[in-house]
Amino acid sequence: MKSYRAKIRVSAKSSRVAASIHDALAPDLKRLPKTEGRAAISLKNSDIIFDIETPDIASLRASINSYIRLADASYKCIVTAASNN
Repeated sequence: MKSYRAKIRVSAKSSRVAASIHDALAPDLKRLPKTEGRAAISLKNSDIIFDIETPDIASLRASINSYIRLADASYKCIVTAASNN
């Protein structure tokens, strides 16, 4: 079976922010149905690494967009919460 794969590295301002984003997104990636592909998230210092594999290119594009948007939304929530304290 042919599959499409992407590895994306998102850099955060600090390892603490990266860990918060990782912790926010990790549960959702573990629940991805196997028929839709595979997605994993890992953390290396202040970088969040997404490893995505899907059976078709359209699914890969949609997954990349979704995870990048979720990471951005998580970052914005973290920054907003920190500035309100």
